[in-house]
Amino acid sequence: MQEARRVEIEIEYEGKNITTPINKYIRSFTYTDAACGESDRISIDMHDISRQWMDEWMPAKGDRLSGNMVFKSWEEDGNIEKLYCGEFELDDMTFSGRPLTCNLGAVSIPRDEPFNAQIRTKTWENIAVRQIAEEIADRAGVELYYEAEDIIIEIIEQSKETDCQFLYTVCADYGLAMKVYANKIIIFDEEIYENRPSVRTIWETDTTKWSYNSTVAGTYTGAKVSFTDPNNEEEYFITVGSGKRILEINESVDNIKDAERKGIAKLNNENKKAITMSVTIKTDARVLAGACVDMKGFSGRIDGKYYIDKVNINKSGNGACTEKIEIHRIVPRIKTVSIQAALQAVKTATGEECSYTVNGGDTLWRIAKQFYESGEAYEKIYEANQELIERTAKERGKKDSSNGLWIFPGTVLTIPAKDG
Repeated sequence: MQEARRVEIEIEYEGKNITTPINKYIRSFTYTDAACGESDRISIDMHDISRQWMDEWMPAKGDRLSGNMVFKSWEEDGNIEKLYCGEFELDDMTFSGRPLTCNLGAVSIPRDEPFNAQIRTKTWENIAVRQIAEEIADRAGVELYYEAEDIIIEIIEQSKETDCQFLYTVCADYGLAMKVYANKIIIFDEEIYENRPSVRTIWETDTTKWSYNSTVAGTYTGAKVSFTDPNNEEEYFITVGSGKRILEINESVDNIKDAERKGIAKLNNENKKAITMSVTIKTDARVLAGACVDMKGFSGRIDGKYYIDKVNINKSGNGACTEKIEIHRIVPRIKTVSIQAALQAVKTATGEECSYTVNGGDTLWRIAKQFYESGEAYEKIYEANQELIERTAKERGKKDSSNGLWIFPGTVLTIPAKDG
């Protein structure tokens, strides 16, 4: 005889197993799993007809609990699978009536209060992101899981911020994902996770509800970071990618390498919203934030590999358990970088030629003024690149370039040495 498919909740509250009593009261249980930018959460909605939760079982904010979702005969008869949701701190309680109900909300944060509550001001100098995270994790009394390259920061200010806020900001600035899970601070490079194999294929027929969005609003083909070198007070421009939709970034950076990292991180983070989906399926314990899935059977334009940004698993009182996932299409990241002003300062000053990638709105006059302090020197650039400029103009449907009047974004020009 086939066993009934069901999901049960296991709860440990302040070190005590309360699974048996709490399951009598649960109307719904929700687990929110985010890949980065926020802490995981659980929400337990219960009836309180006997008023026990309002009286002798009245919980207190700050109490700790952990939970498992136990899937019995879920995928096949007799099979038992557990999904560990993590460790949480009770931060929200709501009682209402009638009927009498109780809702407990808890967040996955380290028990040590300074991590999420104590304001701190500190100057960090010549330090790696990993070292900052290690010090903060040690202070919070939790483990650190770090899966990314070492990134060195010359100087950064933690100004009236909690360790939690500050570390989230640092990770975002350098394109790293951070989350707090099971009393651990987890920092990783999302690109590494995007390149991993998909955990499953989700067919259109597997879904109970789905939506798809493709937009250019708020997405970019390139980014430009401008900064002033504190050593010589010269302004530099770092361009990532190319094209017409350029994201202008004005942030504090240490040097050229720092500007590159921040430009690439900001650009690719914005572009994650280009193609997104929201999909509801029967809960699958493999489908969690940070994993990849293949979407098939929708259409040729929609199908593809996606990365899971957020998961909401909801178990209702009648035993139904569904999973809503928020995902974005995985596309090649933009990483091509041109260091225009820096090359001008370094190479033309020493009598060397350099290269320049044309951006939207550029003219040879403007480029010549940037490199030679005189727009009239544009002919020197045109003569050095005449064949390329004319060929590109014809490829773009022009009869010719009109002596360099027509130049196009993405064209890499040779800039002769200033005195050449």
